[in-house]
Amino acid sequence: MSNKVLVETSARHVHVTQQDLETLFGKGAALTPKKDLSQPGQFACNERVTIETEKGKLTLRVVGPARGKTQVELALTDAIKLGLRPPIRMSGELEGSPGCVLSSGNARITLSSGVIVAARHLHMSPEEAQAFDLRDGDVVSLRVEGPRPATLDGFIVRSGAAHRLEAHIDTDEANACALRDGQLCRVIRREGADVCAPDNTGLAAALGGMLLGGTPIQAAAQSPIPRPAQSEPIGRDAMLDLSGEARRLITEDDVRRAAQRGYRIIRYAPDAILTPLARDIAAEKRIELASAVH
Repeated sequence: MSNKVLVETSARHVHVTQQDLETLFGKGAALTPKKDLSQPGQFACNERVTIETEKGKLTLRVVGPARGKTQVELALTDAIKLGLRPPIRMSGELEGSPGCVLSSGNARITLSSGVIVAARHLHMSPEEAQAFDLRDGDVVSLRVEGPRPATLDGFIVRSGAAHRLEAHIDTDEANACALRDGQLCRVIRREGADVCAPDNTGLAAALGGMLLGGTPIQAAAQSPIPRPAQSEPIGRDAMLDLSGEARRLITEDDVRRAAQRGYRIIRYAPDAILTPLARDIAAEKRIELASAVH
């Protein structure tokens, strides 16, 4: 199998809940597809909204289908124009992010949080991930060839049945390396970054200092999942406390090992990144995921 993947540029956009959709476009409103996107079931909509801050306004296209949380995804250049400092996060990781006003005509909603810059990520089905010898939560680099060649680090693998092989970067990143539409880029395992390591010790090196949550990642190894001490209760109250590990990537493997070792709660730092499969496995294993801010 080729070690190249298609890289798509993701322009600024917004995902909305059904409730917010109806507030902005009227009771009973439904999203109307304009074109299908690369990921199964995802589509660009005819609906647009305006993001408003004290510094300015920008138009955003709505991406469907409706979601459980309203989320605005910007490039850093967009954020600067709006006077915002959003964290670089995986989709759905909204804690501690800034809010904004969204408007459509005379209708407006105010978000207390929900504005992020999407972290670089690589979508893969389970079969594609197996062919690449990668798993959900692994971190790889992509080599972009052309007039402004560059190696982009810090792509987080998102693998699941609802994913199809494609990498996503934002407009700032695409313009910086003169990415062409439909360009294929080579997947690289960074030397020294053990992308399949259970304890994610290669994460900081692979990300190469990329900003997450507004501050640089420290190039320090993360601790493996410990076993509960003999004095700890093994049962529904046994808690694995990872809240002291800033910007930790929590993957499916972390959750599975925590379950095997008797933990029923995983407490994590507000700026930690939880992969989608980590959340799915936590729900399957009935493990509570608790942010340290709660």
